[in-house]
Amino acid sequence: MTKTLIFILTFFPLTLIGQQLKCCDSEKQVETYLSGKWQQKSDSNTEIIYNFENGKGRIKYVQLHEVDGITIEDHEEVVEIIKYENGFKIKFVDKGFDVIYTSTSELKHLDSKKLILITDGKETEYYRIAE
Repeated sequence: MTKTLIFILTFFPLTLIGQQLKCCDSEKQVETYLSGKWQQKSDSNTEIIYNFENGKGRIKYVQLHEVDGITIEDHEEVVEIIKYENGFKIKFVDKGFDVIYTSTSELKHLDSKKLILITDGKETEYYRIAE
């Protein structure tokens, strides 16, 4: 039993069990990869735009309407990248009229073309839109 455990710990690092973002080692690198326009795989009518300046992030949701080529900015939220022992999370802060709503999503995958977030145990996939 001890030999098996030593074998497993030697050849399969514990970091493989947790989240690994090959692109990023720091919050700043996550910001760099995340910045830009994204679209949810299952919703082609909404663009999501991440923007970071001086360590402060914003996310803007834009509804695309076919009629008359009108776009409507639904709302904007504050975004914060949080590093933890297994990877990175994104904290979203939506300042409503009288209430502040917060939620957190875990980054499962992030590269220059694809983003996967886990929120409340549910995975959502996004892809980058060319600008």
